[in-house]
Amino acid sequence: MAKKRKIRPQSGVMRLTKQRLTEGGLPGPDGALIRYPRSEEAAQVGALLKRATEEIEQGYIDSIAAGQCGGWLLDGLSDTENLLEPLVRAAAAGRFVQAAAALTLPLVVQDKEGELVAALLAVPPGTVVSTVRQLPGYEQHALLAMLKYAKIKGVAVRKDAHGRGLGAALLKRCAQMYWQLDFMLLFGEFETSRALGPYYTRQGFTVLEPGQTTDVGTLLTGRPIGLGAGPGETFFYQWSP
Repeated sequence: MAKKRKIRPQSGVMRLTKQRLTEGGLPGPDGALIRYPRSEEAAQVGALLKRATEEIEQGYIDSIAAGQCGGWLLDGLSDTENLLEPLVRAAAAGRFVQAAAALTLPLVVQDKEGELVAALLAVPPGTVVSTVRQLPGYEQHALLAMLKYAKIKGVAVRKDAHGRGLGAALLKRCAQMYWQLDFMLLFGEFETSRALGPYYTRQGFTVLEPGQTTDVGTLLTGRPIGLGAGPGETFFYQWSP
């Protein structure tokens, strides 16, 4: 078994902890707090996210309501073995749906009045996982993809809260979370007609032209796998620093 790797603090950076994300919250713009959503807020989170995309499956909202969303990510903030070991057990038992929920990151912004005004959801990279699993002899690499790559499924800000930097703050905390957990790649898509390329570029992402792909396979498996957006979509990504 691989030696356990404890998360080491870095000077000058506020380390994310389970307690900060679930209880006090992290400071955001304009006196807002960024935190994990509570079970009773699941419907609100779903309604917010559907402002950004209709591709938010009900299963994600149900897992928030059940208190099962992102649990492994929170536990992994203190020890990355809290990610690997349960994933291996879940894979052996065929419980991939439960594993996906436990590796899904939900974040919300609570404003000074206590209202939820923005939300983000990041999920395991289903396309990458299914592609790698089809390669003979690469089953374990497919599991590794769930611990190294993540997809931003949606970022949404309530209309009356636009222009306050809330979406950018969510993306920043999302990236911080994954980099602290030793993930390597964060990516997503948006409808090309929304012309969000300059926005994501300002947040530190590389935005591809239509039809372009980026290689996500060589680092993971030694074999190239091109990942990009479908018709009418634009792909953006960021590798860990």
